[in-house]
Amino acid sequence: MEQGGTYALVLTVESDVYLQIGKLGAYRFPPGYYVYVGSALGGLAARLRRHLRTEKRPRWHIDYLLERATLVEVWYALGQDRLECVWNGLVGALPGGACPIPGFGASDCRCRCHLTHFPSPPPLHLFEGRLKEIGTTAIRVSARPSLQTLT
Repeated sequence: MEQGGTYALVLTVESDVYLQIGKLGAYRFPPGYYVYVGSALGGLAARLRRHLRTEKRPRWHIDYLLERATLVEVWYALGQDRLECVWNGLVGALPGGACPIPGFGASDCRCRCHLTHFPSPPPLHLFEGRLKEIGTTAIRVSARPSLQTLT
C-alpha cells in the first residue's frame, strides 16, 4: 500500500480570476499567492499526481483553482498522522495570510477554510520553523518540472 501524508500546495494567480467552485459558489480570486493544505492518508503520491494533471474532472475545491493558477511548489510529509488541520492552522497564522473563501477545502473538518491567500510571497520559512517546533519536518519541492520526480 502506498504511503499517506500531508501536503501544502503553493500557487500563484497573476490577475483576478473568477471561478465557480463546485457547489460552494462563484468567487473572485485576487492576484497573489495561495497555500492549500490537504492530506491523502490512503496515498500521497497518487494525490499529488492527480493535482499535477491538467486533464481531470474536478473533484475537490482545489481542482477548480488549479485550472487557473500556477503551482510553484509542494511541501509534504509522509505518515499516517492527521496533520492537515494542524498544518492549515500554521499556514493561516502566517503574517499576511487570510482565508479568502470560507469552507474552501474544509468540508470534512471544522476549519474555516484550507486555502490561505497572501498578497505577496508567503513567509514559508516561518511555516518550516513552526513545523520543526511541533516535531514535524516537511520535504519542499520547488517548480513544476521537479515535481515529476516525486510522483
